[in-house]
Amino acid sequence: MTQFRYRHSLPALFGFACMALLAGCKTSPLDRQDPLSVRGSMRVAPAPEAKSITGHYKPAPYDAPPNPRSAYHVPPVFFYEDRPLSDNLVSAIELADFEAAVIRAGYWPYLDGGKDHTVLAVPNEPFEMYRHEDMPDLMKPAKHAYLAGLIGQMILIGHWDLPTIRRQAAKKGGSIQVPTLAGPGHDVILKPMEGGGVEVIGKDGTVTLTGNGYRQSNGVLYVTDSILPYYP
Repeated sequence: MTQFRYRHSLPALFGFACMALLAGCKTSPLDRQDPLSVRGSMRVAPAPEAKSITGHYKPAPYDAPPNPRSAYHVPPVFFYEDRPLSDNLVSAIELADFEAAVIRAGYWPYLDGGKDHTVLAVPNEPFEMYRHEDMPDLMKPAKHAYLAGLIGQMILIGHWDLPTIRRQAAKKGGSIQVPTLAGPGHDVILKPMEGGGVEVIGKDGTVTLTGNGYRQSNGVLYVTDSILPYYP
């Protein structure tokens, strides 16, 4: 009977395989976040209420089929501090239109990656109103460059929670300039307001952040009152 002899032990072969895999890996802003490197947390915060759904309820007329209010009820959704922007954004029904736009614009890997970003998410109602009244073909291939610019200016580079914004703005005369994924010429100005909110001043207009924002494992998620105007 022919006998085969292994010159290397199984652990050694496994080690060589791991080294080969690591040698082919490169670090980039688009690398997926490794959950093992994220410190676990039990902190959660309720996501914005799904007003775009509950607002569609209307009592059925006397002679029409029943239209129960329970059909428009959306269970509470929570944002988890130890999960990335991508996980929390995809779970929020009230931000579904913005989520679809981020994916179509090509920015989803940044929200799924390990580097910090700050997202200014638009609720369904103002986003749908913008699509219907101002840009009905926004999600079509012909408008991809415009969509990339529009959404890109609403994704800020870095971790900009409220304490950081207020601290940095106080050092620099009341406001700070922050780069966005839309690139040079599309930075935004973050300006804390007297009432406690933050005004976001873009190249072509302004929006206001509602609430205190949600800490994420790879950045911060805010909700805005409308879409930040954009003209290429």
